[in-house]
Amino acid sequence: MTLRRLIIAVGAVLLVAGVIGLLVPVSVSNSNGGTVSCGNGLATNLSSARNANDQNGANIPILNQLIPHTDFVAECQSAVNGRRMWAIPLAVIGVLGIAGALVVRPRQGATTGI
Repeated sequence: MTLRRLIIAVGAVLLVAGVIGLLVPVSVSNSNGGTVSCGNGLATNLSSARNANDQNGANIPILNQLIPHTDFVAECQSAVNGRRMWAIPLAVIGVLGIAGALVVRPRQGATTGI
């Protein structure tokens, strides 16, 4: 296997891993042991998080915060941004590796090792 094919193979694996990371659904845990859906790395869907906030009273201001409230919208945004922080660079590195290996041509006088 040549170095060029190895770079293309590694780039393809990185690209596929990045795209899968962007497409897999993101969710956060709620206090009842369930999960709240947040969309995926490409499109954020905060409707479930807003409904969960309405159910637990996170939108109600309380003096001195006697009852802790979880802000599911903020947690969803953080989870989706965390997913994007590793998935997008992974996909970009994969594309750059594949493109670089395809664009760079081997030298004309290079020996084949025979």
